[in-house]
Amino acid sequence: MCLRSLGFVLIVFPGVLLGEISAQRCDAPKLLHGYFIPRQETYSDKAIITYSCDNGYKPVVDSWWATSTCDRGKWSHEPQCIDESACFPPTIPNGKYPENSNGWYEDGSTLRITCDGGFEHQNQFTTTTCGNGKWSSAPVCERSVSACSAPPKISHAVIIHGYQEVFAAGSEVQYECEDGYTAHTEKSVCIQGNWTPVPTCSKLTV
Repeated sequence: MCLRSLGFVLIVFPGVLLGEISAQRCDAPKLLHGYFIPRQETYSDKAIITYSCDNGYKPVVDSWWATSTCDRGKWSHEPQCIDESACFPPTIPNGKYPENSNGWYEDGSTLRITCDGGFEHQNQFTTTTCGNGKWSSAPVCERSVSACSAPPKISHAVIIHGYQEVFAAGSEVQYECEDGYTAHTEKSVCIQGNWTPVPTCSKLTV
């Protein structure tokens, strides 16, 4: 009985391991307008391919050639060649815009930039347009004069709010005193660049 059970285990385990290894392999990518090396039908986990694109096209990453790694049955990024007039996502400090699921934007695409809380547009420009692979002058988000820096540190207290360096006008934070202390005012509001009122934590008296 014991020998039969042992034999059964020895037969099943290799099959399971073989199935797991197969599931982690990657099929060769279907790369239009480009070529890659080494060329194989399948690739083992962690295998790396290098690819480049035909004239008039470019990789979906910001370089004329790119690499992609087989990671548990999927490529770290799907090798793709896009029109060289397309644009990669712009970098807008302290600003955000609608993200394209493709990871790139077609020529002629226009993005409306929204500044983060505590920041405002430096001028009237709020959009940027992709043209021939480059973005037009992007809007600049600068700190608002009415914004506040991080709330002041209060002895024997913590702030019930995730850390951030800049707060928009009207932002509100709540302090909580440690055990044995109490606050007369628990909340502070950002008003014209200043936090007011500033709470204090006083020791409880028996």
